[in-house]
Amino acid sequence: MRRLAVVAALALLQACVPPSQLPPEGRETVVRSLARQPRYLRVAVYVAPFFGDGSRVLLSDRPVGELQVLESPDGTSITPPPATRILPPGTPVFVDGVQFPTGTIAWSRPLTTPRYNPWLLATVEGVAKPAVLVLATESTSASDVLAEVGRVLTPDDPTAIYAALPESVRDAIREKALVEGMTREAVAMAWGYPDRIVMDRPARTEEWHWTNSTRKAVFQDDRLVRLDSGKGKPKGN
Repeated sequence: MRRLAVVAALALLQACVPPSQLPPEGRETVVRSLARQPRYLRVAVYVAPFFGDGSRVLLSDRPVGELQVLESPDGTSITPPPATRILPPGTPVFVDGVQFPTGTIAWSRPLTTPRYNPWLLATVEGVAKPAVLVLATESTSASDVLAEVGRVLTPDDPTAIYAALPESVRDAIREKALVEGMTREAVAMAWGYPDRIVMDRPARTEEWHWTNSTRKAVFQDDRLVRLDSGKGKPKGN
């Protein structure tokens, strides 16, 4: 009886999560554009265990605690285990394919994974297990999906740009941390690209915000002057 209850609970995981809204022609465009293509990490990413699937790892440009792609039956967000490492910008990535949760694909995935989301499947240099970049379910066009992937992966190697940064900035990016005086490009490499930008042109300031997060980065004339990460002020450069 207990086993039946556990199975029933697992079957309800993500019951309220809608399937991908991308039409078939959009899915085909995404697959043609990305599958079997070499890419590079555009930003530093966390590598974490892939929820309940020990055969894969998760790639995320944001802290795993901010990910809300898997829910328990009571609606509580389930986060993956803590990240085990951070990969720097420029790390080579080979996109094996993009898998949409259509037909039997969703049901063939482990129950304790975000099985109703599209998955970008990749091989990452220096990472032994296959990697997954979990994509949003809300995208309604191929361009939306490609833009989402482009926040993390790029066909152009950013290693030269990253290497040209001051050593203290490179060290911070490798830790996904910020240091005072960083440019917007460097902050993006460290924390990932923001979901919302608030600009004050007269004051020449710009605020970056991330969804499901209390993080905030404030720039004055393209230099980081203030941040809110829940961990205090920027480290001195």
